[in-house]
Amino acid sequence: MQKEFILGIGSQRAGSTFLARLLDQHPKIAIHPLKELHYFDTLFNIRKEQTLKDFSKAQLTREIDRLCDADSYQFIDPRWRWYLRSNFRLLTTSVSEIDYFSLFKDHENLVNKNIQYIGESTPEYMLLNDNEVANIKDVVGDARVFLMCRNPKKRIISSFRLMIEYNQQQKTVEELDTFLGSLIESKNIWIQNQINYNSYRTVYERYSKYFDSVTLIAYDDVIDDPGLILKKISDRLGLVFNTPKMINFFDQKVNSLKVHYSPSRDVEEKLDTLLGSLCAESNELLGRVLKR
Repeated sequence: MQKEFILGIGSQRAGSTFLARLLDQHPKIAIHPLKELHYFDTLFNIRKEQTLKDFSKAQLTREIDRLCDADSYQFIDPRWRWYLRSNFRLLTTSVSEIDYFSLFKDHENLVNKNIQYIGESTPEYMLLNDNEVANIKDVVGDARVFLMCRNPKKRIISSFRLMIEYNQQQKTVEELDTFLGSLIESKNIWIQNQINYNSYRTVYERYSKYFDSVTLIAYDDVIDDPGLILKKISDRLGLVFNTPKMINFFDQKVNSLKVHYSPSRDVEEKLDTLLGSLCAESNELLGRVLKR
C-alpha cells in the first residue's frame, strides 16, 4: 500500500468521531467514510460478526431509502460510492475473507489524487491484546496512531447516556440511578468493557511496543485548546493545517446526545471507587490533571 496510514483507537465517547472528521478535512487525508470499520475487533471476535453485518445492513437500508426518496442525486459522489461498496462487502462477506486494504481501494477514486494518508478510527481497537495489536502492525505497517483520552468518570457517564438513548429506554432519573448503580455493583460485561476503554496507560504502552508514533489527545483539550490539538496533529503527520478553518470546525457538535442524565452523588461515589486508580493513571499519563 503506497499511502501512509492513520489509526484511531478510541476511546468510545471520547471524541474519536470528531477526530476522524477533523482529519478528513485536510486535503491530503482520506479517512474511510465508514469511520469505524470494526474490522480487527470483529476479526478477533471481540465484536460478533453478525453485529457488524446488522450494522452494515442498516446503513444500506438507509441509503436505499435515501435513493428512492431523493428529488436530486447530488449526494452520489466518489465518497458515497466508497461508503456504499464497503457496507455491501462487510454485509455479504466474512471479515476473515476480506483483505483489509481492499476496503480502501476506492480512495483512489477521490477527486483529489494527492492523498498522503488514509485511515480509520474504531474505539474497540482499544480492547485488543498484544498479539492482536502486533497483527494490525503486520497489516498496516508503522501507522500514525492517535489515542483519544477522556476523564474516566465523565466518559462512562456519557457512554451510559448513549446506551439509554440507543435502546430508547424511558426511565426516570431515579430508575437510571438504580440501573447504573446495579451495573457498577455487578461488574457485568458492559462495565468491564467500560473499564477497558479507560485503561489508557495500558493501551498506550501496548501500542507503543509496535508503533513508533502513538499520540495522546485529551478530550478536554478538544474543547479548551483547539490550537494545541492542531499543533499535535500537524507535528505527527508533517502536514500544514489551515488553522482558522480547522478551529472553526471545533465549534461543531459531533455525536451529541439528547439524554442529559447526571448520576446522583451516591452513584458518583460508586464510580469514584470503581475508577480511582484509572483516573490516577490517566492524570499521570497525560502529565496533567484531567478535569472532572
